[in-house]
This record gives sequence, structure tokens and C-alpha cells, in this order.
Amino acid sequence: MTWFELFEFIFRFHVSNPDTATWIYILIAFLGVTIGLGLLWGKMWNREWGLGGHLGSLFMVAFFAILCAYSVFNLRGVSRVESWMKEQRTTLARSIASSGHFNRSVLRSAWTQLSTSGGQQGLTPPDQAGNEIRLNNPEEAFALASAAAEETRSALRTKMPFVIGAPLSTKSANEIATEAVDAVQFDASRYPTVVPADNEWSKTAATLQANHALDTAHDQLKPRLKDLKTASNWLLVISLLLPAILIPMGAIKDIKVDPKG
Repeated sequence: MTWFELFEFIFRFHVSNPDTATWIYILIAFLGVTIGLGLLWGKMWNREWGLGGHLGSLFMVAFFAILCAYSVFNLRGVSRVESWMKEQRTTLARSIASSGHFNRSVLRSAWTQLSTSGGQQGLTPPDQAGNEIRLNNPEEAFALASAAAEETRSALRTKMPFVIGAPLSTKSANEIATEAVDAVQFDASRYPTVVPADNEWSKTAATLQANHALDTAHDQLKPRLKDLKTASNWLLVISLLLPAILIPMGAIKDIKVDPKG
């Protein structure tokens, strides 16, 4: 992920997850530099100081106020992304697995594959409003989990944080299906069994695929977010320190040029 992509990701994250506190902090940072450093700090050195008659100082203060606000914007973004992604580990997979569209898509995909070998007699096909599928053996359970893993991969592309630019890395459908079948631990003596669209194999495959994608994205984003945090901290220091030095210099120079009182 390039710096530009990282900046875009943070911006889109803020827009997609509006947070009142963030915008308040940004406003405080901007006004703090503009009024606190640009005006009040200057008056401590020259009581006649003002930005209205000093166009260069006004532009300088506005520039550093924007830099300060932007650094706060990025720092808040880094902090919120970290905590938000941890929360998503418990909600993202659930939101996918509980989706009616997801379950229907998985059922249709699995039915297309399994119906060719028979074993679905007496059940209504999904394209005719059917909501069940028969698993005749562990291999068919594997096929169902594989279909769910593949559908989860497609669903993740439209979900946060991947839709706003987080790197998406998924396991192959076969890898996830193998893990899902092992995790469900269904007794082979219970086959054949009829399961609904909302079943344990689909849920487990969705959870495994979603959590892998989130963990991988977090691992890839973490060092970049750390770099952004460091850069933003330095930018914050610079945007506060330089006006704190330059404004008194301008105020004192103004006394020498136009002494009053």
C-alpha cells in the first residue's frame, strides 16, 4: 500500500464511519493554531499585533493550522482503525453468514454441483424457492463448505474495510472447506442429512474466510499505520512549533517598524 493509498484509506474510513469527536478535535486543532498561536501568542509579544494587516503571517498561520488539523485527522484515523478492526472480527463474519442473499447464493452454487450426481430427489431446487439441500456424504459437505468459502470471498469485496481500500487476501475455497469440515465435526454415520440454506458448514466457512481476511489485512496495515502515526506526530509538532517561533519574530519586528505606545 502506497502513501497515497493509505491517505485515501484513512479519508474513506472517516467518511464511512463518521465520528463527531474526530471533527471536534480537528476544529480545535485548526482554531488553536489560528487563534491561539496566530493571534493571542503574537499579542503577548506585541499588544498591537493582529493578522489582518500581515497577509504573509495570515497565510503562514492558515497553512500550519491546516497541517495541524490534518495531522489530528490522521492520528484519529489510525487510532480508530485499530480498534474498529478488532471489533469487526466478531461482527463481519456474522453479518455475512446471516445474510439471506449469501445463503441463497451458496445453496444455488452447491445445488448446481451436487445435483448432477443425484441425491437431491424430493427437494425443491433453489431456483424454484427451495431452501434445503441433501448432503449424502462428507465429500458433499466439503463441496457445500467450499461454495460458502468462495461466496464469502466475493462478499468481502463489498464489505468494510476492504471496500475502502484495505488489502484483501483470502484462502482458497478448498483450504477453507477442509478447515470448516474439521471444525463442524459431523458424525459420518448421520449421512445423508438435509440441511437448510443457513447451516453450520456455510457459517463456519464464512467465519474462517472472513477472519483470515481481517487478520491478514490488519497485519499488512499495522506497520503502515504505525509509520503514518509517526509522520503525523512529527507534522503535529512542526505545525505547532514553527508558528510559535515565527509569530513572535513577526510581532517583535512589527514593533521595530511601527513602534506604538
